[in-house]
Amino acid sequence: MKRTKEEAQQTKEQLLTSAKRLFTTKGFSATSITDIVQDAGLTRGAAYWHFKNKDEIFIAVVEQALNDMMEEKERALSETSFTPREKLQAMLSLPLRMSTEYALVNGVASLLPTYPQLSELEKKVQDRKNNLKESIRLFLEEGKRQGALSFKEDPETTTKMFFLLFEGLYFHSQEQPDISNEDLFHFLDIIFCFH
Repeated sequence: MKRTKEEAQQTKEQLLTSAKRLFTTKGFSATSITDIVQDAGLTRGAAYWHFKNKDEIFIAVVEQALNDMMEEKERALSETSFTPREKLQAMLSLPLRMSTEYALVNGVASLLPTYPQLSELEKKVQDRKNNLKESIRLFLEEGKRQGALSFKEDPETTTKMFFLLFEGLYFHSQEQPDISNEDLFHFLDIIFCFH
């Protein structure tokens, strides 16, 4: 019986969902293709139909996480009903709301000494982080130009501060998930003046 494109796509999504769960809970090194297919309720042949090896599965999972994160960033910054403050708060909440995706993405660098074949993936991660920083910088400059917000430092320094806070929230939430929306608003008040 020939599989349809829809069935093939569904199988691939099952593999990626299971792989994401296992890479997040067990780690890349401790997860095997056998673990992934068993978790997905599929066969090894199904995995090898879509991917050459575990590295390819991991790359696909991290790339999907990167895409999901970028979509959420775009959604937060383009939401027309949000004030600049609400957009920045939505941005700051991303590492808290998408902690699984951030764990996968931020874990790539630590794998490089053992798995140098992931160096291209780490380059993609860094490119996306640079894209995020640039998006924030452009948003801040536009907000200042429109008179919606001001900041004590120049846009470049303020962007760095915001991004450090953004990254720090992810790492803090892994150890102690106690950041509230009120905390996020307070953090923003320290960096910005909203008009």
